[in-house]
This record gives sequence, structure tokens and C-alpha cells, in this order.
Amino acid sequence: MKFYCLKSATALKIAFTVTLAFFFVELAGGFMFNSLALVSDAWHMLNDVFALLFALLASWVAGKPFDDRKTFGYYRSEVIAAFLNGIFLCVVVVFIFYEAFLRLTSPVYVEGLGMLFVAFLGLLANGVSAYVLHGSKGGSLNVRGAFLHVVADFFGSIGAIFAALIIYFTGWFLADSIISIAIGFLILYGSGRLIMDSLNVLLEGVPPHIRLKNVEEKILSENGVESVHDLHVWCVTPDKMCILSAHVVVGKDVDQKSLLSRLIESLRRD
Repeated sequence: MKFYCLKSATALKIAFTVTLAFFFVELAGGFMFNSLALVSDAWHMLNDVFALLFALLASWVAGKPFDDRKTFGYYRSEVIAAFLNGIFLCVVVVFIFYEAFLRLTSPVYVEGLGMLFVAFLGLLANGVSAYVLHGSKGGSLNVRGAFLHVVADFFGSIGAIFAALIIYFTGWFLADSIISIAIGFLILYGSGRLIMDSLNVLLEGVPPHIRLKNVEEKILSENGVESVHDLHVWCVTPDKMCILSAHVVVGKDVDQKSLLSRLIESLRRD
């Protein structure tokens, strides 16, 4: 499937507007039809509203030029936003699990048909937001974090639709709580990966697509290189520059400038 690519800021603005508008619709529907799945998804949507706003601000800050104090610029503000989005998602899951447990122990009546209608509208709204964000996320953890929020809501709407159908045709109200728990685990999986990827950048870990041993072997394979020490590879953000520093010991008669040029070209190529 081909995704239409928008600029990150434009995609975030569209997703923010759609999500904010539907938050009020879904929250009202959840209380009106007594559905925990809808209410949980609505509060998650409110969290998404703040997450998308946060992502927009981070995107703006990241675009500021570097200065004497921030020599790499402000790119990592997006990574920080992604990390916090992951944490917020985990908090939302705690709320969902707590409410689901209460309803499992004390089932309540849920209006299946009304719940189905609102959940279907939510599926459409989240589908639009997910579509525009997917085409723009690229390697940005910030937009990826916003995208995961919306995707979690998308699956939340699918889960709510299934729960509504079960309730409407069978009257089994526990389906609402069980689906909510399943949605919670899906959110935990996505947010956990986002948190770990963000931490890897913030802690200046080796990017996942690079093997340090391969880099070392590549350097040692150049004529004139005797050994490599203190090899470090990290990135400013996943979609920005990767940086390498190392102490390379060379032979006495080696043209160091020529060797350095060859090493840079070789490493860039790979």
C-alpha cells in the first residue's frame, strides 16, 4: 500500500485536530452507553491529544538551528518527547487494567448497539490519523511515538467493535472488560519498544542497524591500520547523523590523511 507523505508537522496537526474532535464524541458515547472500552479508549485519546501537541512542540524545537551551547542543535527534543509518550501510554494501561478488573468482579450493563456505532466512528477517525502519520514518520521517534498512540486507539476501536457485537448478539457484558485488557497489552508492547528505542538514543547506545564488531573489522581491513581502540558509535536521533569516534593506530610510513579519507569513504558506503 502506498502512503501519501506529508511533512511531519502537517501530519501531526491533522492527527491532532481529528483526535481532539473525536475525543469528545467517544467520551460522551462511552458514558451514554456505559462502555468501559469506549471510555478507556476516549481517555487514551485525550492522552493522545496531549501527546500529539507535545510532539508538535518537540518538532518545532528540533527545527531550531544549533548554537554555541547546543552544538548538535535541538534534535533530541523529539527523542525525549517519544520517551515521555511511551511512559504516558504505560500509565494509561494501568488505568485500563484497574477499571477492567472492577468490571470483571462486578459486571455492569452495556448498550451494545450504541457502543458499536461510536466505536465504528472511532475506527474511521483513528484510521485517518494513522494514515497521515504513517506516511510521515520515517525514522523520527517523535512522529513514531505519536503514530503508536493513534495505532493503539485504532486497535482499541476494533476491539470495541468486537465487544459491541458480542454484547449485542449474546448479552455477555464481560466482553467489554476482556477486550479492554487485550487492548492494554497491545499498548504495552508498542510503548515498551518505543521506550527502549528512545533510551538507546538518549544513552548513546549503538544504533540497532549497526554491529560494532563489523565496524571494527572494516577499519582493520584498510592497509596501514595496525589496531583500533576506544571505538564508539552513536546517533543524535535515529533519522539524523550517526557518529563514530575511535583511536586508530597506523604504521609509521602511512599517509594518515589519505588513510583517513579512505576510512571515511568506506564506512559511509557501508
